[in-house]
Parts: sequence; C-alpha cells; structure tokens
Amino acid sequence: MGISFLMSFKLAICCAILFLAGKVDLAAICSEPANLAEQYAQYMAKETESSVKEYLDSYPTNNTLPDEEEQLIYGDKTCPASLQSITTDPNSKVFERTTCPFFLVASHLSTRYPKIITEARCKCQACLEEKGHSTITGCEPVYRPVRVLLRTGSCVNGVYQYSSAMYMKQEGCTCAKKREALSVPVSNTSSNDDPITM
Repeated sequence: MGISFLMSFKLAICCAILFLAGKVDLAAICSEPANLAEQYAQYMAKETESSVKEYLDSYPTNNTLPDEEEQLIYGDKTCPASLQSITTDPNSKVFERTTCPFFLVASHLSTRYPKIITEARCKCQACLEEKGHSTITGCEPVYRPVRVLLRTGSCVNGVYQYSSAMYMKQEGCTCAKKREALSVPVSNTSSNDDPITM
C-alpha cells in the first residue's frame, strides 16, 4: 500500500512538472463535458433578442474561427459563366437559380458546440448577368446570428469549460451594389447623423 501510494504520488508530481513545462498536451488529460447538450439547451432557453442585438452591434467583420475545417455537402464551387449557364428547372433549389449562386458546406470546429454548422459559400464575386458578370454589382454573404458554446481553454477537474457566444452563420449570398471607397479624407466628410446647426 505504501509503495503504491508513493508511485502514484511520484507519477502525479511528474505529470504536474511536465504540464507546467508545456510537455503534456491538455487534450490528453482533459475531456468534453458529459452534459454539453444540456448546457446548450439551457443557454438557448435563457437568451433574449436584446442580447442578440447587443452582440450584432459589436460583432467584428472577420467571421473566421481558428482551426475551422469545411466539407462540401451540396452543390459545386464553380461560378457559372452567365445567367444562361444556370438551370431553369422549377424544381431546382433557389441557390442554383439565383444571380449569386452558392453551395453548402459543413463547417466543423472541435472547440464549439454544435461542432458542425451547415453554411453557405458564394460561388461568384460578381453577380450574374445575361452575357456574363456584372461590373457594378457583387455577391455578398448574408449572415444570421446563431447561439453557440465555445471552449474557454480552461480545464477544471479534467473537464473542458465552455462559455456562451454568438456565431455569424452564413445563410446565403445576395446581389448588391459594390461598395465604393471614399476619395476624400474622412475628416472632410459629413453624415446625416451630424447635428444640425441652428
């Protein structure tokens, strides 16, 4: 009994030293919570529309999460040459007949729950026209906020910790007039939000 305890104690000390030195992978000693689906359901139940709006107001423009992998699940990635190239079959999906066609991917992220989210990706940069691609309109992603749980990086009692977050899921693509860069310095521009002088 004494020898067994001593061996276990030495092993624990060695693991602690290796972990602190960065030699042990956290994934080897930490596991997913058994109740992650339950945590997610509770999070979904108590979120409100105001929290979604608050998140949208502060959402950064870069939507890419680190270490994300994508797998094509429907459609193809080829941008058609013109409107003449797309299908006219009334039974086809809307994203095959639109002036901004898109395909669907399953985006996977191991540190997020749900780990797999189905998203759209635009096939073209410019909108389709009868004879080719537009020079004044472009295909832009359309996003919708979805609630997720993200792993915090913290491991408590051998279990990863998650916190609530919002993810901007790409729902589709739309044809929009291209944005034009300002040709005058920002300090010389005015907006409709400027106060009216009396």
